[in-house]
Formats: sequence, structure tokens, C-alpha cells
Amino acid sequence: MEEPSLTELPDDLILKIFSLLPFFKESVATNLLTKRWEDLMFDDNDKSYESLVKFTSFVYGSLVFNKSQILDIKLSREYSASDIIFFVKLAVKRSVRRLRIQTSGKTLELPSSLNICVTLKSLILHQVRIKVVPPRFRLPLLESLHLFSVKFSAYESLEIFLKSCPDLECLVVKNVLFKTVLPWCLLPSLKTMHLLSSNFWENESVASLLRICPVLEDLVVNQTKVFSNSVPASITCRALKTLILRGLTINVIPPSFCMPSLKAMQLLSVKFSGGESVESLLRICPHLEGLVVNQTEVFDSNECTMSSCGKLKTLTLSELSIKVVLPWFRLPSLKSLHLLSVKFSGEESIASFLQICPVLEYLVVDQTEDDSVMLEDVPVWFCLPSLKSLHLLSVNFSGDESFSKLIQRCPVLEDLVINKTRDDNVTIFNINAPSLRSLSIDNSTGERTYVEENHGFVINAPSLEKMNFKDTFSNCLVFEHMPEVIEANIHVICGQPENFIGSLTSICHLSLCSLSSEVKTLLLKKCQ
Repeated sequence: MEEPSLTELPDDLILKIFSLLPFFKESVATNLLTKRWEDLMFDDNDKSYESLVKFTSFVYGSLVFNKSQILDIKLSREYSASDIIFFVKLAVKRSVRRLRIQTSGKTLELPSSLNICVTLKSLILHQVRIKVVPPRFRLPLLESLHLFSVKFSAYESLEIFLKSCPDLECLVVKNVLFKTVLPWCLLPSLKTMHLLSSNFWENESVASLLRICPVLEDLVVNQTKVFSNSVPASITCRALKTLILRGLTINVIPPSFCMPSLKAMQLLSVKFSGGESVESLLRICPHLEGLVVNQTEVFDSNECTMSSCGKLKTLTLSELSIKVVLPWFRLPSLKSLHLLSVKFSGEESIASFLQICPVLEYLVVDQTEDDSVMLEDVPVWFCLPSLKSLHLLSVNFSGDESFSKLIQRCPVLEDLVINKTRDDNVTIFNINAPSLRSLSIDNSTGERTYVEENHGFVINAPSLEKMNFKDTFSNCLVFEHMPEVIEANIHVICGQPENFIGSLTSICHLSLCSLSSEVKTLLLKKCQ
């Protein structure tokens, strides 16, 4: 006659059995004292059977007394499948919400008790091997699934496993092999998917997987094959709004593939081959509004990419080189542009690039990681008629004139931020901006050294209302009449404070720290 297993016994009887164990009272006491305890985690690495018994009593005591809804199990040595089945069964009885299981590559038998669990919302499997997914296995209300280094033995086990989650909204997969993608295996509720360092067999790819995700909105792909040479006749991701591609190579982009609703895309360390380019990818995103490109070739000598970006409003280019900009190329809707450590080679310059953005309103140029000259000269034809905000962070110029001309060619500029670098080739920053309302200057990085010639700032901004000024290097500061300034924070080391204090006639809030290099005095003043 077969003896009944422990899991088949009533809770009261199991509790009585565990109460006879030497560690159970200690475990219950711990649970009663730790009322805010939520996560139950067991790592049995290099631990004895005695520890497993102690952990078993601890888990059961927690589930019985605290009704914990989060269970985290990590098993790294030989164990019985009934151990996990037993723990999971207890957790299901206590309305578990999140379950995490790690078996260090050993086989996991999927607990049948999960079929009836209507409270489980999140499941994390880490370093788990699954030989078979029972045909009737279901996770009826699961919303979030994380598969980290999970191996499936059967040919279609992964797809069948995904099919068992009809309400799945978030899927994160890392180091997992997709052997086949079944077109009938729909993920009807999936909205977010992260595919990290995963592989596809033969002609399968991320594009194949997208066929079965009709409402997917956010997709992140890292070091995973996006497209294959064999793609179904037509794939349209009508709901996809955000796409991030990182650390991968694209050698083919099917013309039948389309993302008509995509609004934001990031290309991070992406390489193109086989005649494909950024432009090839952008052709299938007709309504793209935001684009971030990092360490990815954007322009080449054969074609001008991004010509399909008629609706692009924000663009960030980071750590890349621009080789050529064709004169007919335009970004007609671009409002915001970030150039972060961008180099221009050949005859191209930032001036020629900015001219392709006729309605640009917000510009950030950051050369903190690059010491090359960004703006050598300002051509006669150069103008930014719509620019309202300009941030110049450690930008190098060819001289004083190139900076002053840049400011003059921004007729409606309202906000200016300057982070000065020691080697920017500018002696006097002449800021002549009638429309300027906000000014922030930081010239305080590095050690102060003596320079005989005058160097500093001359500011003529009659409409200025707010100013933040920190300068510990300049020996020449001249502020013209600024009657509209109502708030100013000024921290300077200068021997001629009278050159700027008298220009602040209408100020309401002033924080002033002026340490004269000659008289060694500190002045603090606040006006209401």
C-alpha cells in the first residue's frame, strides 16, 4: 500500500509535524517578530540537510502565520522535485503573487498546483531546465514572466510554455533559445517584451516573434537577431510605439516589414551591413518622432540617411562621426537636437548640419569627452531663426568671433547655458542677445591660474530676467544695463565687482558672493 505524501495531509496535521522539528519554534518566532517580512528566499549552496529542514519549517511557518505572497527559492545542490512542488503548493494556498525559482541548471518539473493559482501575477525562472511542458499546463492570470538562462528540451516547449500565459503583458527573456515560432501561438495581451542575448534557430528572428504579438507597444532587443533572410510576406506592428536596439548587427531589413505607429526609437551600438543603413530602418517607421543614435554610423558618402524622417521632432546623436551632409537634405519638423561628442569630418561642420533643421528650437552641444574644435567659423548664410534654448557644454571654438557670431545668429534666443572649458579658445565671451531671458554660466572647473590678458564675459541682455553665474577664473566681467532681472545667483572671484552690481537695478532676489582677489573681502547681499 502506497503511503500518502506530506503534501496530501491537512494543514493542521502538517503544522503539528513541523512543530516537532528542532528548528520550527525558532522559525515561527522569527516570523512573528518580523511582521513586515515579504520575501522568502532560500539559498542552499554548501549547506547541510539540516539547513533544508530548517528552511522548510521556516517557509511553512511564514506561509501559515504571515500569509506571505512572495516566494523566492534558490536550490543549488541535489534536491527532490517534491521539495519545490511542496513549497509552491503551500504558496498557492496562501495566494502567492510573485514566485521566483532558481535551480542552477537542474531540471524543474512544473508544479501542477499553478494551474489553479488565480493570484500569481509574476513568475521568474532563473537557470532552470524544463524537459516538458504538460499540454494542459496553464498560468491563467500571469501578467509578468522573466526567463533567465532557461533551457527547454523539447522542440516546441518554449512556445507551448508561452501559450500557457493567455493574459501575459510583460515578457523578459535572457540567454534563451527560440527554436521555432509558431504562427498560431498568439500572445494576445503582451505589451512589453525584452529580448536580451537570446538566439533564434535558422530563419527565425525577432520579426517572426512579432507576428504573434498583435498589441505589443514596447520592445527592447539586445544582442539578438532582429531580421532574417526568410520573413513572411508581410508583418505590420500596428501597436508598437517604442523600440530599443542595442549591440547588434542588421544585415537585412525586409521591405514588407512595417512599424506605422512607432514614435520613439533608440539605436545603440548598432551596425549595418549588406547595403542596409539607418535610412533603411527609418523607411519602415513613417511616423517616428523621437530618435536616439549612439555609436552608430548615420551618414555615409553614398546616401543621405534619415530622409524618411519628415515627422521627426527630437534627435540625439552621441559618440559618432558625421562624414557628409547633402545640401538638399532636411529635417523639416525637428524641434530638439542633442549633439553629444559628435565629430564632423571632411568639409562638413556643425553649421552645415544645423541648417538642415529650419524650425529647431532647442539645441544641446556637449563636448565634454572631445577636445576638437566644434565651431571653426560661422558662415554668412548661417542662421537659427527659431532657436529659443541653447546649451553649450565644454564646446571649443576657433576664437572670440565664432562664439559672438553664433549668438548673433539666434535672433529669438531666450535661454542660454554655458559650461566653459579651459581650452575653448575664447578669451572674451561677448553675449549680445536682446531676446535672452535666462542665462546660466559655469566657469569654475579646474585650478585658477594667473593670466595677464583680460579674459571673461561681456553680457548685454536687456530682457534678461534670471541669471545663474559662477566664475572663479575670469578677471574681466562687464554686465550692461539689465533692468528686467528679478532673480540672480552670482558667485565670482573678481577685482571689479562694480562692473556688474550696478547693472542689476530691478532685482528682487540676489545671492552674491564676490571674493576680491585684491582686497580679500567677501560681500553677501540679499534684496527684497
